[in-house]
Amino acid sequence: MAGWTQSELFLYGGIALMGTACALGAVSALVFRITGKRLKRRLEQDYGKPRR
Repeated sequence: MAGWTQSELFLYGGIALMGTACALGAVSALVFRITGKRLKRRLEQDYGKPRR
């Protein structure tokens, strides 16, 4: 393939951006889960179990 057309660049560029967004979303979910557990444990230490 000598060169790509503009529509091919948009197609593959969009696929690359969606893949990047999915990967970063997974990383963010993992980080928020870890920090959320740590925060919950710290709040329970400081203030006790929540009353419901």
